[in-house]
Amino acid sequence: MSNKVYIGTIAVLVAILGYMAYLLNQKNETIVYIDREKNAVMDERDLLLMDLENMKMAYDTLQTDNADMQSKIEEQQEELASLLKKVKNRDYDIRKLKAEAETLRTIMKGYIHQIDSLQQANDRLIAENQAERNRANQAESRSQELESDLSKRNEIISKGSVLSTGSYSNTGINLRSSGKQVDTDRASRSEMLKSCFTVRKNAIVKSGSKTLYLRIIAPDGSVLPGKESGTFTIDGKPEVASVSREIDYQGQDTDVCVYYTAQGELKKGSYKIYVYESNNLIGQSDLVLK
Repeated sequence: MSNKVYIGTIAVLVAILGYMAYLLNQKNETIVYIDREKNAVMDERDLLLMDLENMKMAYDTLQTDNADMQSKIEEQQEELASLLKKVKNRDYDIRKLKAEAETLRTIMKGYIHQIDSLQQANDRLIAENQAERNRANQAESRSQELESDLSKRNEIISKGSVLSTGSYSNTGINLRSSGKQVDTDRASRSEMLKSCFTVRKNAIVKSGSKTLYLRIIAPDGSVLPGKESGTFTIDGKPEVASVSREIDYQGQDTDVCVYYTAQGELKKGSYKIYVYESNNLIGQSDLVLK
C-alpha cells in the first residue's frame, strides 16, 4: 500500500472518529439539558406543592357566619384538594397547575377581604347594639330613679294626707247623782273614760266630716267593748272600735274629747288608747287607773 493511500485512510478514520465524538458530545449535552429541565420541573412541582399546602391551611382558617360565602369557600377547598392531588400524581401540566393555583389564591384574597369587611361591619353593629343597650339601661335606671322618687313623693304625700293628734289628756270619770262629771284615777269609781286630744292642722287633708275611732286596750290585753261604736280596718281586717265620734275638721287644730261608757267594772292597771281615722292610726296614749 502506498503512503498516500495509507495517509488517506487514516485521515478518513480520524474524520469519522471526530464526527462520532462530536455526536457523542451533543448527545451528552442533550441528556444534561433534559436532566436539568426535569430537575427544574421537579423543583417547580415541589414549590407548587408547598405553596398549595400553605394555601390549604389558609383556606381552612376562613370561617364566616354568612352561609352563602361559607358554601363558596367549601367549594374552593374541594378545588384545592383536587389540585393538590394532581400535583402529587405529577399527571398534569405544571403551567396549568400554577395558573389554577394563582386563581385559587386570588379568590381566597377576595374572601379574606369580604370576611374582614363583614367582621368590621359586625363589630360596628355589636358596638352600636352595646351602645343602645347602655342607653336603654341608663334610661331604665333613670326611669327606676324617677319611679322611686315618685313613690317616695307619693309616700310622703300619702303620709302627709293622714291626720295626726297630740296633747293628750286622759282620765276616768265618776258620774254623780246630780249628773256632774268628776275626774278620777280610781278604777272602781270610773264609770266612763275620757280621752281629750288635739287633731293637728294639716293643709293636705281635705276639710269636712271625719269619724274618729278609739280602740281601748285593757290591762289584760282585751279590747273594751262598746255599743254601736262602729268598725274600721287594720291591715285589711275589720276591727270593732270601743267608741267612735264624728268631728267637723276644717284644716285647723281641732280640740276633741271622746267619752267611753264602761260596759262593766273597769280593772286596775294601764290602758292603751289608740285613735284611728280612715283606717290609719293617728295617735295613741296611756291611762293608768288605780
